[in-house]
Amino acid sequence: MRKLIAVLLCATSAFAWPWSDSGEKKATPEDQARIKDSLQLEEVKNLQREVDALTRIRLQKADSLEKLEAEHWRKRYAESQLTEEHQSESRELDGRYSKLSTDLGRVNEEVAASKSLTEESEEKAQSEESAYDALNTQVKLSIDKALGDVMGDYPVGMNSRLLRLKQASDEAEKKTPNTIGAVQGFMDDMLLRHELTYTQFFGREVSQVGSRPDVNVNRLRLGTVFLGEVAQDNGDVQALLRSGALQGKIFEWNSMLPPEMAADIKQAVMRADSSMVTIPLDVLQNKAVKNAIADTKELTWTEKFEEFFKKGGIVMYPLMLVAIFALLLCLERFLVLTYRGHLGRRFLKKLYALVKESRYEDAASLCLKRETSLSMVLFAVLNRARDKREDAERSLQEALLREQPKLERRMGLLAAMGTIAPLLGLLGTVTGIITLFTVITEVGTNDARVLAGGISEALVTTETGLVIAIPVMILHGLLSEKIEKVTSEMYVQSTALLNRIFGKEA
Repeated sequence: MRKLIAVLLCATSAFAWPWSDSGEKKATPEDQARIKDSLQLEEVKNLQREVDALTRIRLQKADSLEKLEAEHWRKRYAESQLTEEHQSESRELDGRYSKLSTDLGRVNEEVAASKSLTEESEEKAQSEESAYDALNTQVKLSIDKALGDVMGDYPVGMNSRLLRLKQASDEAEKKTPNTIGAVQGFMDDMLLRHELTYTQFFGREVSQVGSRPDVNVNRLRLGTVFLGEVAQDNGDVQALLRSGALQGKIFEWNSMLPPEMAADIKQAVMRADSSMVTIPLDVLQNKAVKNAIADTKELTWTEKFEEFFKKGGIVMYPLMLVAIFALLLCLERFLVLTYRGHLGRRFLKKLYALVKESRYEDAASLCLKRETSLSMVLFAVLNRARDKREDAERSLQEALLREQPKLERRMGLLAAMGTIAPLLGLLGTVTGIITLFTVITEVGTNDARVLAGGISEALVTTETGLVIAIPVMILHGLLSEKIEKVTSEMYVQSTALLNRIFGKEA
């Protein structure tokens, strides 16, 4: 539009300029019409050019728009293709996901079932392992008990039994226990021990008779009832007897037999190949034979005391310590009370003479030389003789309070010893009774005398405790009475001295 206006202005000035110079002629209407037509024609041309230009632009725009539209539809088509491919892949993936989910659920169920079965199997395995360990522990305890009993059991074949049981114990103690092997070894030992009870033997062996080692002997064994040996060199005889002791030793050798019994055993062993053999022992194997043998021996006081001490067991050692300690306490207290509570008449006569002459310092020095409880109490009074009576009495009370505990020292401990002794005896009795019933449970008894003998041995400690406690309590009473006597003497002499010194003031 601006271009059109500029063209018009230029045309107007061009047409006007020639005539403006003449100033004479004026434009005619025809000229003005021609000019106007020219201008309009020019304007139409310009408009036509602009229209052509706009048409070209529109065509270009339309062409670009068509291209863009084609590109858009091409992209739309590509997107549609991609969408269809995506939907197809999505449907395929959904199907696969659904199938995998179903498979996963089934696998989870199978895993849960397998886990449950595994847990049950583990619990069952642990239960079986615990039962196996318990069985192995019981087998091990039985083997250990048998090993402990072998040393006191029938001594024939003891070494082989020990080796067999030790091997069975090693099988049970392995890192991976061989319980079956341990049980087999234990049962083999039990069967051989049982077989030993119902078999007999006669032959030559190397044994020990008395204190002589490695002696060639003739041995006759009838089960576990009789075992006698006769030495081949000098004919020494020994027999295996039940001990009946509470220390667990069931059998023991005895070579100190009466001559008649030794001759019978020697004849029985030497004639073991004959059809009739007389066995001079009680088949019940009680203590009658042992007692008969023991009665033939003369025991010294030392041997009797040793035998008595051994019967009491381990509790006899603390009982002896209590007895020795109580005896030492009694002796110490007696000496102390005898020394600290004694003041001779000569000393008192000399002391009162010095007091009568008012020589209190010399009298106090005389008391210090004695260093007894009585002299210390009198010294406390004499030390305050120049003061008032009240001061002397207070000093006296302090001295009495100092000396009284010195006199009563260790008396409570002595009384405790008298109380402890019967309690230790009762402890030994209870321990002996427990051991007795343990032995009866293991080996049994067929004679009431065995039970009575065991109880009598168990009561040894009670007897010993009472024997210790009664003298200790008597001595404690005597010493307490002596303490009261010394204390009373201190009060009497100190009061008498106060009255002699401060009598005039009273």
